[in-house]
Amino acid sequence: MTNEEKILEMLASIQTDMNGMKADMNGMKADMNGMKADINGMQADMNGMKADMNDMKADMNGMKADMNDMKADMNGMKADINGMKADINGIQTDMNGMKTDMNGMKADIGELKADVSNLKTEAIKTNLRIENEIIPKLKVLAEGHAMLSETLAPKSKVDELQSDVELLKIVVKNLNSEVQQLKKAQ
Repeated sequence: MTNEEKILEMLASIQTDMNGMKADMNGMKADMNGMKADINGMQADMNGMKADMNDMKADMNGMKADMNDMKADMNGMKADINGMKADINGIQTDMNGMKTDMNGMKADIGELKADVSNLKTEAIKTNLRIENEIIPKLKVLAEGHAMLSETLAPKSKVDELQSDVELLKIVVKNLNSEVQQLKKAQ
């Protein structure tokens, strides 16, 4: 295998590696876009929960107003009030559960942010490696290939020289044979 073929093979290998890296980076970009969409979806869900909580607060404020109206009838409605207390406790339990869920979501969002940050760092490292290591090596290889192309004799010239050398070998052999015959003849 000639140097030129080796260089071409190395260039093809490097090109394949670079295409693989580009495909990996495109996959990372797609994953990051998917994560962004998921985060946006979570934010929309959280906004929906906030609206639901505001509705619940409004409902609770309405209940307090109703309770103030019912104070006049309170003696006859103690059983109803006890039932409402149980309902309020259930609501508080639900709200505590929602708080727990929201805290879990916040933790998940924090992890997603860390993952996205790590992905960004890896992408930057990959870009820097391509810029600082691979591209300069490709340039050096291209320059070497250009120098080799300039200094190498064309194949037709090499073939011509090879046939001349073969002819000279035959002539030297014949001359050597004649010299040996002349030496024997003396």
